Amino acid sequence: MESKANSVIKWNKNAKLIISDVDETIADLYVPAEPAMVEELSALLQEGKSLFFVTGQSIKSLQWRIVYQIPKELRKGILLGHCSGAEVWGHDNEGNLKDQPFYSVYETAMTQEQKDKWRDIIKQLVSEFQLEVYDTMPVDEFKMKTGDNPRAVMLEDRGPQITFEVVNGYDLTPEQTAQLETEIPESNGAYDLRIPIVERAQQLLDEAELPVTPRIAGVFAVDLAVKGVSKTTSVRHVLGDEKVLSSIGLTKNDVENPQHIEVWGDKFSTVRGGTDRHISEALPKSVRSVDFREENPEEFEPGYNIVVWQGKKHLHQGLLEYLKARHHS
Repeated sequence: MESKANSVIKWNKNAKLIISDVDETIADLYVPAEPAMVEELSALLQEGKSLFFVTGQSIKSLQWRIVYQIPKELRKGILLGHCSGAEVWGHDNEGNLKDQPFYSVYETAMTQEQKDKWRDIIKQLVSEFQLEVYDTMPVDEFKMKTGDNPRAVMLEDRGPQITFEVVNGYDLTPEQTAQLETEIPESNGAYDLRIPIVERAQQLLDEAELPVTPRIAGVFAVDLAVKGVSKTTSVRHVLGDEKVLSSIGLTKNDVENPQHIEVWGDKFSTVRGGTDRHISEALPKSVRSVDFREENPEEFEPGYNIVVWQGKKHLHQGLLEYLKARHHS
């Protein structure tokens, strides 16, 4: 089925499992989901639908931004795939996070010595690119603190993934680029500081023989994640594991029908690092993926049923508009 942008997107009443990105899809970056969003998500769980959040963020971020706001008795229907799918966690009958993840690529793929060496490489990248490091915070707050300094970044160590948020450096002018004294190739009409960071990171990781892959992600992120891990990994694992599915009240039979699954995201473009498309790639091509960013369908992977939300609002506000509209459909 070809991607399409102009169709009226109506609520899929057959959906049993909703697989969703988090940043700018459920909530703005580094802030909690709005009360109205929490209300809608809780209503879906109350109706017996299951939610699988797949994100580059950490488990703690998912908890304080979304899960802790949802009533405990509903959390059993929630799966958390954090750090781009390096681990998948579920909840017990009381709504508490289970003691162990269903799987962890991080713990099985790396020794403590390798984990330490990875952190040393991060410090080296910060030094070589003269980056000014800040803790994570809402983007508006970060911009107030840093102005338009392209070397200012937010850095977060999430365990299985380490992320740079290059908020001011992903869309530079030629003049800004010249001032940086760092060779940055033009890419898709922009100068993006993330490209030389990723290239240098790859070089250092290869030299150290570490199973870590650096990649451009989101709008302005660089993710360094355990090799072989992506949003595809976690979705395939969940759909293929009867134990995981039963923990959220589903069977393999439930997820074999493409009508029973829906994907929500905001970055499906194959240009400039759209990671939500990796969710779609783990599923039958006819599964509907709803893109809440105003993206060009010509940049989508051909053949997937990716539709662009055409409402008045976009990103997490667009998803909220979509969810509220279902009450009237």
